[in-house]
Amino acid sequence: MLNTNLKLPTLLPHILTVDVCTIENSLLDQTEVRNLLHKLRCRNHLHYLIIKFLVCTGLSLPELIHLKIADFNSEMNRFHLKNGGRLRRRNIFLEPNFAIELYRYACEFLPNDYLFPGRDGVLRTRTIQKILKNASRLISREIHIPFLRDVIALDLYQKGFPVWEIQEFLGHRTSRSTRQRIMLHIPEAEHNDPRLFTRNRNQAA
Repeated sequence: MLNTNLKLPTLLPHILTVDVCTIENSLLDQTEVRNLLHKLRCRNHLHYLIIKFLVCTGLSLPELIHLKIADFNSEMNRFHLKNGGRLRRRNIFLEPNFAIELYRYACEFLPNDYLFPGRDGVLRTRTIQKILKNASRLISREIHIPFLRDVIALDLYQKGFPVWEIQEFLGHRTSRSTRQRIMLHIPEAEHNDPRLFTRNRNQAA
């Protein structure tokens, strides 16, 4: 039977963004999010920004390491993603307060080209993997990019966003991929309910 206890909004916002202050689901609860970001901020501000960026956007590894300052439209809090490997090119919006954080970081550290630069330009894949591994240790659970993308998919679904918007946000080429990711983390009893992915159809702004 479909879960009818979700507190879905009557009208969704015009622009889909992910706010770390409101993420709360069976995969990652708010206490874990806050503890992780607080500990990272005290230890390494750049690592804090990278993890927070991943939690807010669900970017793939290629998208993250190739992201450039020129891809950011500060007037619209929007990034244009074009280096996603198997993922679609797309625009993705940031929650305004986090966009300001990134803007201040860029003004203070003046990265020349890449948003999160490495010693020789592009940040190495291995470096991101180490950052994620260290973050996992801080909250005693494994944190990796596919997991964070699942967290976002489930969070947006439970907040009432239709599948096509979640698909666009995460860059999936088909809605089937999006549905499969969500179904991994909802009760099996709901899987065959025909209303599973149609209940939010009339709520999009």
